[in-house]
Amino acid sequence: MKLKLTASALLIAAFTGCVNNTPPKDYSQWDTTDNTGLKLRLETVQVDSGWGYAIFADEKKLIMQKQIPVVEGNHVFESQEDAYNCAHLVIKKLLSGEMPPSVTRQELKDLNIIKQ
Repeated sequence: MKLKLTASALLIAAFTGCVNNTPPKDYSQWDTTDNTGLKLRLETVQVDSGWGYAIFADEKKLIMQKQIPVVEGNHVFESQEDAYNCAHLVIKKLLSGEMPPSVTRQELKDLNIIKQ
């Protein structure tokens, strides 16, 4: 497992492309490809009574987030847009080489995903 995470970290660290900030037509998926050809893709998914997201690197699932990160308990994203916005933030962190791409409580507040 550690070897897989290290390999993923190296793969992501090599990824130097920019995130397109153009708003999507819908919030079901989004992808970007850097100049090396590595493709990162996010998909929003329905879970329980809300939303989550998955992030893929070259079609291999890298992250599956079924709950809002940092928030205690089992809380799903209330809207597909919230799940999309959080996943988009995580992709930005991956692109900048941040491993793991942790999300903070303040970032969730800034995205209006949580209130407190």
